[in-house]
Formats: sequence, structure tokens, C-alpha cells
Amino acid sequence: MEWKTNSISKIPFLLIAIMCMTCSSSDDGAIEEPQSGEIDQALVGTWIGTIDGGLGEAEIVIDLKSDGTMSGEGADSPYCPLNGKWEVKESSFIAKGNDTCDGTAVTLTAPYSQTELKGRWNASSGNTGTFSVKKE
Repeated sequence: MEWKTNSISKIPFLLIAIMCMTCSSSDDGAIEEPQSGEIDQALVGTWIGTIDGGLGEAEIVIDLKSDGTMSGEGADSPYCPLNGKWEVKESSFIAKGNDTCDGTAVTLTAPYSQTELKGRWNASSGNTGTFSVKKE
């Protein structure tokens, strides 16, 4: 009898431990990787162009900040706004972030250019597409 009493009294602690482990993990695709490339100040500013993918083509405005953060969104765009970080690594522009609709992780990559970025994007949802922006 004593074993059952001790086992039953431990069940609440076990349940709390399991709840803490499951609540502390995150599977929303949030990108928290440290940047290992450089922040090229020549790219800082506003970039305007188009994004294309499963939701069709839409205008996009990407704002690259000098601290390595970025945001992107379009006027009347079916694509969710994006907040994240950007860098230049191995002759490529790379931006990684999460959309503000449901936190989907999104990565944009393009060959390095100080005037026009034309590349591809992919999302943790499996969606992919292209983008083309020019510096204003």
C-alpha cells in the first residue's frame, strides 16, 4: 500500500514536469539563428519591387536597417508582412525572418548587388517563389 500512495502522490509532479517541457518547446518555425555574415551599409535603405509565388504577384517594400534587422510588406498584398534579420554572406544577400500573420519562417536569398536584388524565397510552410527589388 505504501508504494501506491507514494506513486500516486508523485503523479501531479510528473504531470507538471511534462507540461513544462511541452510548453517550453517552440515549433512555430521562428528563426533565431545568429548572423555570421556582414551587414553591408551600401544595402541599407528601402527596396521596392515585386514578390511572386503561390498567391500571385504583388508589390513589396523591403526596409533594410543598419543594425541588420529588416521588414518587408506590400500594399494590398496577399503576402503577410515579414520581420527579421539580413546579412551578406559568400556573395549572397540573405534575409531570414517570420511573417506577422502566424510566425511562418521565411528566407529570401539573392546574388549580391548594391542596386537590384533578384532571387528566391521559401517558407517553412513549403511555399516558395521569387522576388525582385531595386534600391530607392
